[in-house]
Amino acid sequence: MHRATLRYDRTLIRQAVTSFWWRVVGLRYVVALALVAGPLVFLVRGGNASWLFGVLASVLALGIVLPVALYAIHYRHSLLRLDAMGAPLGTLEASATSLSLSSGAGTTTLPWSAVSEVWRFEAYWLLLLSKSQFVTLPLADLTPEAAEFIRTRVLAAGGKVS
Repeated sequence: MHRATLRYDRTLIRQAVTSFWWRVVGLRYVVALALVAGPLVFLVRGGNASWLFGVLASVLALGIVLPVALYAIHYRHSLLRLDAMGAPLGTLEASATSLSLSSGAGTTTLPWSAVSEVWRFEAYWLLLLSKSQFVTLPLADLTPEAAEFIRTRVLAAGGKVS
């Protein structure tokens, strides 16, 4: 069994949400928005106010609003969870069969199969529980052995590590 006390702060939360957001949205999305914006600019400069202009403008507006909303919702939710913790400390217990996380906000125990993917970053890992839900593990508080144990348990349970 591996046990660690995890420390969280607003900077870590912002970095984790930004990393999650960028992996979800990605460069391809930004390129797609640029491909919509290009013809829109061409139509505006040509004085065209056709239905095509309206469609492209609507697609571009939604294309900008949706990822901004995605970031804002995840960031706000994460800050609310941080505030609910009281002291920004959590306890991680990793056993052969499960991962337990506890803080002032509550306790959860998850089988390793609940972790579908691990996204590894320099200062933290994101354990994805679904396409829109993740747990942040600050690496400063984990021993290399505990991190390796988590990685191997996720892989053994059929999860992905990237």
